[in-house]
Amino acid sequence: MRPVSPENMQKLLKAQAYPFSKPVTAYLTDAHIAACCCLGVTHRHVRADPLGGRFADGRLIRTSDILRVELEGEFWVLHTCTGSFYVIASFQPGGYKSLVDYQAFLPQGFYPTPDRLH
Repeated sequence: MRPVSPENMQKLLKAQAYPFSKPVTAYLTDAHIAACCCLGVTHRHVRADPLGGRFADGRLIRTSDILRVELEGEFWVLHTCTGSFYVIASFQPGGYKSLVDYQAFLPQGFYPTPDRLH
């Protein structure tokens, strides 16, 4: 389990108090976008397994592919291809830049279409 810094804990508590537009799958701290997904430390994941530890608070997870990124209030939210709705409470160093870079890539889509093969 990864410890949460006092600064990130404040951001996490603020995110957990915010009324998001959809039910939150999990809150992420120390987030970074890579290879069409998000790596981050999970908190309050709806599918957390207390016995096996899967998705337990403080665990590093990899989301499924990100389909859409939006800003709700002051928080970035991720919609994934499995229907999950992740809230980014904080980024690791360089993590925000990875989100900006991904947003520039996202309109191009993940897979080549016939018009992009040439």
